[in-house]
Amino acid sequence: MANFLDDNLNQSVFLDINYLEVLGENTFEFCLYQLITHQLDLTEFTRRYKNKSVGRKAYPPALLLRVIFYAYYRGITSSRAIERNCKTDLKFMSLASGRTPHFTTIADFASSHCDEIKDLFHKLLMICCKSGLVGKEHFAIDGCKLPSDASKEWSGTHADMKKKSIKLRKSAERIVNNHLLNDSEKSDGDKKKELKTVDTLIKNANKIDEFLENNEKRMGVGRKKNEVQSNITDNESTKMTTSKGTIQGYNCQTASDEKHQIVIATHAVGIGQDQTALKPMIEEIKYQLGEAVLSRGALLTADTGYSSEANMEYVFGEKINAVIPDNNFRQRDPKFSESESVKKHKTHRQKTRKDKSKGKVIFPTSDFTFNKEAKVCVCPNEHEMMYHGDHFVISHKRYYRFKSYLKNCRGCPLQTKCMRKPVNEHGRQVSFVVDNEKNTSYLDLMKQKIDSVAGKKDYAKRMWTIEPVFGNITSNKGLNKLSLRGRAKVTCQWMMFCMVHNMEKLWRYGDAEYEKSIMQ
Repeated sequence: MANFLDDNLNQSVFLDINYLEVLGENTFEFCLYQLITHQLDLTEFTRRYKNKSVGRKAYPPALLLRVIFYAYYRGITSSRAIERNCKTDLKFMSLASGRTPHFTTIADFASSHCDEIKDLFHKLLMICCKSGLVGKEHFAIDGCKLPSDASKEWSGTHADMKKKSIKLRKSAERIVNNHLLNDSEKSDGDKKKELKTVDTLIKNANKIDEFLENNEKRMGVGRKKNEVQSNITDNESTKMTTSKGTIQGYNCQTASDEKHQIVIATHAVGIGQDQTALKPMIEEIKYQLGEAVLSRGALLTADTGYSSEANMEYVFGEKINAVIPDNNFRQRDPKFSESESVKKHKTHRQKTRKDKSKGKVIFPTSDFTFNKEAKVCVCPNEHEMMYHGDHFVISHKRYYRFKSYLKNCRGCPLQTKCMRKPVNEHGRQVSFVVDNEKNTSYLDLMKQKIDSVAGKKDYAKRMWTIEPVFGNITSNKGLNKLSLRGRAKVTCQWMMFCMVHNMEKLWRYGDAEYEKSIMQ
């Protein structure tokens, strides 16, 4: 007969537990405890408490910070899940000193201390610098686009939203009319369902109308300042297209140091494009590490999304050693442009793209005969073109512009080789640079830099400097959606995840002398 150990769950056990011993000695939990409790100054958090003589006792900020940071380390963002773990998980119970804060207390603390979290981020960064984790030789900037707690179905321009409101009211009116015509034929259950649907449609229409009444049109940041889509749920978020589809969320701009991928600056923006974020990120790097940090020859890299004439003018004017390639820098590199994988990709794209006209090969500008002295241009079919002037400026370069007469283009036998689309209102247009030598743009200067051997070598460092940060936060920590609304709160949440990333680096790679000092 088999002999088993006792398996009785209906018994009481008294456990002698020391919360500090539960955390271990060389663990992330203990490092987090030492940093929050003994190393970081939390004076900014305690100033808002006014319950010394009246009111109930509050949870210490250190306790709530330990719990929230550890939850983010475990990939938990739900305040209800954090409360549940404080009751069932021994590590959470230890960091919370046996307390069980309510989920509303946790949620309110995480979303209402944005300024204090920014101050805490800087203090933690200084500890990382002291421990030798920040090399200050190469910084990389990039953005991570994440969905937020906002529905993209509630996005649109003010005109689109007005149309949607009218459509909802018409749908409600149509249901009411059908209900009155067929009132005797329907059961009480169907009537209640229809009336509930009408009530929902009217409430949504009123919600849209109230938003349009209280909010101005949201304008873009480009040169044309066109209206961009607003969002009723979170009007500071934006609709962005990513590799995973279209999302409604934020672009989390982040800068990291090459030595150990320590995050040195970060904030969230409600703009999908990265171009407008370069200057604010550089200013934030200077704020965190000092004004002179980029004037000592430190390298700054960013991807093609940050390339623009204005940004290049800024980095060259500030004498920053930056390497920021343009969109076509890979095409100028034979190693990439002539590779089999690139050729295969081009062939596949030509077959699958919806707009076939953009891939159509037409006569280049070099096929047009241009007399610079006489300011005369002749098309490949030997028709003289109309001269429009030499005052057209593109990327700080001045151009001559010529346009074909409409009558010549309509009956031209070379039309299919010269025009991407059938001739309608305009003929073929070509431009020639007025003076190549005197109109060198800042983009051209950056092209010369990125096309050099040293430039390619420097830009290659970007990949292993910033991408591991996003991989750790989104994959290892499981942050696939921002759970707060509003740019300030989203910045706070993303910054806290970046702080968890820095704490983990500090725990794993900090100087032995510094680790020894905080373990005592």
